Amino acid sequence: MSAKDEELKKISDIKQAMQDYMVATYNRYQCRSKEVVFTGMIIKKSIDILSVSEYAFKNNIITVQISLLRLLCDNCLAIESGILLGLDKLMELILNNQRPNQVIINDETEETMNDGYLKRMVGQDYPGFDRVYKFACEGVHFSKQTIKGTFKDTTSDKFDISSINFKPGNPELKEELIKNNNAMITVAKIIIDMLKRLCR
Repeated sequence: MSAKDEELKKISDIKQAMQDYMVATYNRYQCRSKEVVFTGMIIKKSIDILSVSEYAFKNNIITVQISLLRLLCDNCLAIESGILLGLDKLMELILNNQRPNQVIINDETEETMNDGYLKRMVGQDYPGFDRVYKFACEGVHFSKQTIKGTFKDTTSDKFDISSINFKPGNPELKEELIKNNNAMITVAKIIIDMLKRLCR
């Protein structure tokens, strides 16, 4: 099996693990329970993200791969808000078209449950999550990562039009693509573990 096939199998396996977890959650709780509804939303979105990440990995589209990693990280933040608020309160917010980042967690400073706060909370339980989240954010926004994937020669600060890579994908960034895929699998495993904590 080639290295690329091994990475694609990892995605396929984690998607199956997510589906299996969803079935187990459905069997444990009533069909319309808050646990099933919330888990279903997270698992569906995660599987969709992982499915698109398969395409991005196959076609070496690292910019999209990193953006998908950020979206997967956002699922961890959503689960963390449920752990902190309780699933009843979170589902109430969702059903009223409100967001957890509107909830004030410190009356004196008026700090809200924003992404930065939730990221730190997840990072306390899953060391390294902060770094993955920061890396994915830098990839979503314009940064050195974007320059590296856009220009063929990134050894100098001067770029000319002939060095722009207009072709989709970056097969020359094979190692980075594999590293990002492994981060994606790790975050997907964190999602399952966090859901188990939330719905226990």
